[in-house]
Order: sequence, then C-alpha cells, then structure tokens
Amino acid sequence: MGGEDSVSSCKSIIFVTLEPIARQMAGPAIRAFELGLTLSDEVDVTVFTPHRIPDDVIRELKERRNLPNNFQLRSGLSKSALYNLASQHDAIFIQANVLKPYPGLAALGKYLTVDLYDPYLFSILVQYQNSDVAANASYRLMHKVLEQHMVACDFSVCASERQRDYWLGRYCALGRINPDMYDFDPSMRKLIDCIPFGLQEGEPVRRGKGAKGNIQGIGENDKLLLWGGGIWDWFDPLTVIRAAARASESIPNLRLFFMGMKSPNPQVPLMPMALKAKELAKELNVLDRIVFFHEEWTPYEDRVNYLLDADIGVSAHFDLPETRFSFRTRLLDYFWARLPVLTTGGDQLAELIESHNAGRALDYGDVDGWVRAISELLHDPKREEQCRQGARNLAENFVWSKAATPLRNFLREPHHLPEYKKVTMPSFVERAQAVYARGGKDLVVKRSKQIIEDWMK
Repeated sequence: MGGEDSVSSCKSIIFVTLEPIARQMAGPAIRAFELGLTLSDEVDVTVFTPHRIPDDVIRELKERRNLPNNFQLRSGLSKSALYNLASQHDAIFIQANVLKPYPGLAALGKYLTVDLYDPYLFSILVQYQNSDVAANASYRLMHKVLEQHMVACDFSVCASERQRDYWLGRYCALGRINPDMYDFDPSMRKLIDCIPFGLQEGEPVRRGKGAKGNIQGIGENDKLLLWGGGIWDWFDPLTVIRAAARASESIPNLRLFFMGMKSPNPQVPLMPMALKAKELAKELNVLDRIVFFHEEWTPYEDRVNYLLDADIGVSAHFDLPETRFSFRTRLLDYFWARLPVLTTGGDQLAELIESHNAGRALDYGDVDGWVRAISELLHDPKREEQCRQGARNLAENFVWSKAATPLRNFLREPHHLPEYKKVTMPSFVERAQAVYARGGKDLVVKRSKQIIEDWMK
C-alpha cells in the first residue's frame, strides 16, 4: 500500500525547472511558471531555476501578469540552499532531468510529482544520430536519469493520453506497475495522469509591434506564415521553406517567419537543422526576401505581437517515433491567436486540428500539398474563417486552469505510492505457493516437474 501521508492536503508546492525564467523562455520554463501561477489561487507557490532571474525581469512579470503575493520566483541558489527551500514546502514538482543535478530533492520525504511531458529519449536518437559515441552515452545517461525519476515520484504527469500509453508501458517494463500498485489504484491515474501544455486565459492582446512593418522585408499587408517555436533536429522546416518559395510565385506578398533560432537556454546549442534551414533559404534565393529568421528567441510576453500579425501558423516534422508521442506546444499558441494551422500529420494535436476543422494535417515532406494548402487558405476567406473558428474551439480545451486539474487534485488529496521493488525471479517456494493458490495440490503435482527444471537451471 502507499506510504503514510503526512498531510491531508498540500498548502505549498515548489516547481523546479533547469530552464531559465526570463524574458525569453522555452517550453519547460513556461510550463513550470504557468502551472505554478494557475495553482497559486489555492496554494503557496515557489518556482525555482538555477539561472539567476534579473530583478527587472521579476518586476516586469509581476506587473504584466499580476503575480500574487503567494507566488514567488527564486533562482541561483546553491544545492544545499535549494534543498532547504524545498523542505519548507509540502510538495515538489520537477521536470524529468532535475534529479540529475539535484538528487537530494527525492530524499526530502515530500510529495514528489515528475513531469514527463517530453519523451525526450526519441529526440536524443535524432539529435545525436551522426555521432555514435555521443548517441550511446547520451541515450544511456538519460535512460537511467528517467528511471531515477520514475522510481522516485509519488505522481507523474504527461501531455496526452497517447503519451500516457507510452509511459504506462515504460512503468510496466520498469516494474513500477505491479500487484501492489494495482491494489493501490487499478486505474493507474494516481501513478500518471495527463496535463497538456496550456494557454493563458482570455483573448490575446497586442503589446507592441510584431513582424509586419517591423522586420525589414515584411510589409503591413503581406501574408505571413509563422513558425512559432524553435528549429530542432526532429522538425522539418525544409519542406515549409520549399513550399513557401514555390507558393510565393503566385502569391508575391507571401512571407515565412521563423520566430526563434537560438534557444534561451545557453546550454542548448544551435542545432544543425536550424543551419540547414537557413542554408536552404539561401540556395533558393528567398532568404530575407520571402523567408526570414529571428536569430534570437522571441520574449515570451512579446510573442503575442507576432501571433496577431500572422495569417497562418505552421509546423512540420518527420515520420519518427518522436512525432507520434510528441506534443507540439507552440501549436497551442496558434489556437490562442485563432490562427488557421498547417502542420504535418502523425501526432495527436494534428488529429485534433483535422477533426476540429482548424487547419490541415499534411503528409510528411509533401511540398505540393503544402503549396496547395497555403493557396487555399489565403484565397478562400470562408475556409479561413472556418479554420479560425476551429482553432477558437480547440483553445477553450487547453486553458491552464483546465490543464492543471490533475495536479490540483493531487495537492488536495496527496499520496505516496507503494514502495518500489525491483523485479526479481520468484523463488521455488513462491512459485509453488502461487501454483497452489491457483489450482490446489493437483495443479502443484502437475506443474512440479516444470518448476523443478526451472529451479535447477
């Protein structure tokens, strides 16, 4: 059974992310910040990052987002200082790489939630495919780090039901799902539940200039395709660039804008695919004419200006396991801005886009299909409005207040999971007892030869 619960409900929680909390924020930092802010209406919240948060950034966030007094941002602490801070909270929420630098967080006896929204072993396979040594070392390291988190947690969350299927399989292979766990919760929802990436409440409001009339070469009346996130190696910007170059022959004012090249995390290098994308645009003679790259990461609170400038939101990827289990977080921003969406099929969000008439999910590498889809949306106002309404309907399902429900419920009724026991072969006596329990003495006699043979091996 689960361990002894020390509190009836959690009054405080600390979120720990290894990503910077800054003007420019990537998905993991956004997720920690927004989930924490959402839950601050019920519990005291601290969000911690090892990267120092400048005072002016904290002031800006407090003013723009109206941060409550029980929501605190902390940064740059030593390991021992972080452990001391975490020990003052009832619950801890970590992303699935945090125990690598901060293993002591798992030993504090707090209610520990692990965020598994990024099944990143698949992206490691892509990222290091050209270096056998790096690929093997990185994969094995992160494989063990993931297992460390999965064994230590009292609760875990992922981004979708499809991801949950994947993680249930991993938990089963790890031996975390066993008869004790089944007795504790047959549904396994107390082990892992779904918290998708979310959206801010309310309509997006412009805060300043975006791309149109602000980026040289992009006019106020141009038709803008927006790539809203980073250019990682498991993405396919090349198909979109080729399609934009072709489509611009009949749509002269078409523009494609990539909103961020360089990750806000200084430890994440520029990936080869980003360089390939820029090189292809140069080869096709569309760089800084049809296709534009924002070299730095767009500030989180300013992204709305680019979203409201856009006519279509785009994203593309390859036929890989990473695609099937991914959750393309930046697509949600397109829903928030009521943008028609063009993307590649293969993941769960692409299926939702199709089923809600919010855009099109195209075949992998289908340049012709992209050209047709771009032309259709830009020349058919009725179809464009239909997609905008579909995006609006989808957005309502992904606001942070709804997304955070499983974590909110866990904090209201926290639990410790049954103790993890590494799977071993049952002894001769245990097997005989199990056979007897199923069929009595007759079945024991019938199966005894096989049991003895196995035992003698």
